[in-house]
Amino acid sequence: MSQVNPFTADAVRQYPKVELHCHLDGSISLPALRKMAAVTGAELPASDTALRTLVSAPIDTVSLIDYLKRFQVVTDLMQTPEQLRIAGYDMVQTAAQDGLIYLETRFAPAIFTAKGLSIRDAIAATLDGLHAGTQAFGVPVNAIICAMRDRPLDECIEVFRTAAEFKDQGVVGLDFAGDEYNHPTIDLVDAIRAGQATGLPFTLHAGEAGPVDNVVVALTMGAKRIGHGVHMSGFPAAIAQTKEAGATIEICPTSNIQTKAVQSWADFPLSEFLSAGLKVTVNTDDRTVSNVTLTDEFVTLRKQFGLNWSLLERLTLNAIDAAFINEDQKEQLRQKVRAAQTTSA
Repeated sequence: MSQVNPFTADAVRQYPKVELHCHLDGSISLPALRKMAAVTGAELPASDTALRTLVSAPIDTVSLIDYLKRFQVVTDLMQTPEQLRIAGYDMVQTAAQDGLIYLETRFAPAIFTAKGLSIRDAIAATLDGLHAGTQAFGVPVNAIICAMRDRPLDECIEVFRTAAEFKDQGVVGLDFAGDEYNHPTIDLVDAIRAGQATGLPFTLHAGEAGPVDNVVVALTMGAKRIGHGVHMSGFPAAIAQTKEAGATIEICPTSNIQTKAVQSWADFPLSEFLSAGLKVTVNTDDRTVSNVTLTDEFVTLRKQFGLNWSLLERLTLNAIDAAFINEDQKEQLRQKVRAAQTTSA
């Protein structure tokens, strides 16, 4: 790294970035939402300002439950194959505009079955959109399939087993999403075991709205990555267990502040986790609901914690190391990052 670049939003946007924790239904652009509404004739607010208010959470959101209410309008528009293809394509376009060189987006296909789609058809249509987007914009995007914590365990097991049918079509991992506080990880063990039997790796939401115990259970169950994990802060035993397991943390700064997973930036555990030697990655969680890009996240971390190019590179390489792809694919991404030619500034 020999060239010094000012740490500006434009420079960060052009930097080759990798994101591992990004929910599809929380990240659809407003133009794409309008296209999806047109498929079924659904009505949306005429102005983008009003639509943004409807689907984006304010910074003073009360809780994760309050935050999740913004998804209903969107998921109502994700009930046909064409709507799901539009959503998948849009996700890749957004990633390209944000300077990503690789993305793992996640979605819960059972939520897309309210109007008669099967779980299998929902996965297939979404993957079609992602593949079309990759062809158009050149950003490789894979999918993590989520089951929902508040749904019947039989359905969750079906989701995981169906996801495994798409291993060679872009499905690379499994997850549990949703209301962590009222549906702790310990209650999901049987479904997690069924998912593990497919051979797909798990990343698990844990320690976001729920206690550190959920992180411990996730690690005990063999999760390779922890979604959020911020409630490990102040619990050195859990942090040590995470480090020993070699698990990677997917922090989502803006979302964690909005949902009150973390009360303030002063409480955000980035420095604590890095000092403890944890493998940390930075993610948006929900680009539209949080009204944020990965570029925005890094610029915010610059403002709040003095993030520099060296740390940005380290966080990006962490994401590459933890991605659910093979070593050859990882090395191709590393070469793009190393070629970025930036230094601390």
